[in-house]
Amino acid sequence: MGRMQAIIMILCCLTKEIRTSQTGQFIGASMSFTIINGTNGFEVQLDVISGWVLGLGPCGINCSRDSINSDTKATREEVLQKQGNSRFFGNWSVEFKTSSMKSSQVKDINQVVYSSLNESVVDVSENARWEQVWTVVRYPMIPDTPYMDIGFEGSSWRNLSLQGDNVTWHLQMKATPQLRSDIGKPNNSPQAISRPLYRLLLDKDNHIRIATIDPDGDQVICSISEYIEVGFLSNHLLPNISVTKDCIITIPSNRTLGYHNGSIGAVAITVSDYNVSGVTYGQRLTPFSAIGVQFLVQFLDNISEPFFIFPTPEGNHRFNIYSGTTWKIDVYAKPISPALIDHFTCLGRQHEDVKIINVKSTSVPNHLNVKMATMTWTPFHTDVGKHILCVGVEDSYG
Repeated sequence: MGRMQAIIMILCCLTKEIRTSQTGQFIGASMSFTIINGTNGFEVQLDVISGWVLGLGPCGINCSRDSINSDTKATREEVLQKQGNSRFFGNWSVEFKTSSMKSSQVKDINQVVYSSLNESVVDVSENARWEQVWTVVRYPMIPDTPYMDIGFEGSSWRNLSLQGDNVTWHLQMKATPQLRSDIGKPNNSPQAISRPLYRLLLDKDNHIRIATIDPDGDQVICSISEYIEVGFLSNHLLPNISVTKDCIITIPSNRTLGYHNGSIGAVAITVSDYNVSGVTYGQRLTPFSAIGVQFLVQFLDNISEPFFIFPTPEGNHRFNIYSGTTWKIDVYAKPISPALIDHFTCLGRQHEDVKIINVKSTSVPNHLNVKMATMTWTPFHTDVGKHILCVGVEDSYG
């Protein structure tokens, strides 16, 4: 019997310090959901990877790189007590309408969400002053409803010089609980992964590619978030920002458009999944579901950050591997002199147990101070499907 395949995508990530006034704690998030069989029927499992100002996020007051992979139960409570605000890390709600209702209803689900919360630290940048955590919660499916809009919102974004101070955040996901005729079960949302911060050059057409997959094999299409799905930011888009259907974001950062050295803004996109055959409703495609992805961008005259070099695979590279075998890949990174490569990180969108081993200095023609790291992962039968891995490197400057 043939072995099953798992598909991996790699998106190269770099980090670097930002220096700015801090008036908020939120630095973006990406959301997704999976429909699972719970004790009392179907449940929605919500996965949120969120970024926060270091020391103001769930990782806690004393968060550091040593906190990576740690549970946040105690540290989250510590921050909440210090802030004196039980909803400092946001509010959860669901909007729905059943056949017996004349209009939709919005329901506060904070108690259910926070009572079932599992959360861990996935990355920390001490110099750039941010942390990233992974939150997993469950909520029971609401019967007899054609949709569930699950919202996550709060106050406030870290200082957005291009959009304002004390800006509220809002993300939401649209889930459709009905069974699909093609797969015989409810739809699962697409998945995406992004960095909490991208540093971009001024006076250049900057491009950011967001890696996406769909566990059901659906067509994935990206768009700029609009209207209620993004809250305040719907009327405060970055000048001339655009996104292609295959999730390439373009930001022309001309000074004439208001961009300047050190300016910071928030980007919000929506990732939707559609029938692969392109079935339309009227004149437009109708998505099965939609999720939100948001992050910060900073614009600078000059950027000096480490970068991956050959023979590292290019960003968004795809690998085919077999369950039960070990996938192994070497990545090579070079700093901008006189910095030195500090450490490598790897984030998997489905809690993949990727190990980083054999980190060492290595000789590469025409390159100095190069370090190499080996990544390994052994997927099993339960991992069959598509996966996203995000590889990062940080130098001694941050």
